[in-house]
Amino acid sequence: MRKPERRTHRSEKTHVALNLFLESLREREGFDAVAVTTEEGLLVAGVGEADIEWMGAIGASSKRSQLQWDDKTLHVQRVEVNEIPMYLTSAGRKANASTVQLGFQRILGWT
Repeated sequence: MRKPERRTHRSEKTHVALNLFLESLREREGFDAVAVTTEEGLLVAGVGEADIEWMGAIGASSKRSQLQWDDKTLHVQRVEVNEIPMYLTSAGRKANASTVQLGFQRILGWT
């Protein structure tokens, strides 16, 4: 017997699916914004009430796990998705890096 589908918002477009996943995570975990970037600071996906591209670039270029930006506390974590290093930057609260990593791998079809 198949499990009922728990996700109510879906997309076949990868970039939309990644953002829907992050929005769901943001609402569930209660942080203000979240961005996932490459090591170079290029935005992969992000959502929230902030300049997501700039927030992600600051997180990727920072050598610290926590820093102040405008009136927000940013939490920065390095994650690997299919051996590709990325940076997870969340505002307000620390995001669950393993949840993000697993979600991205699922959406991108990587195990």
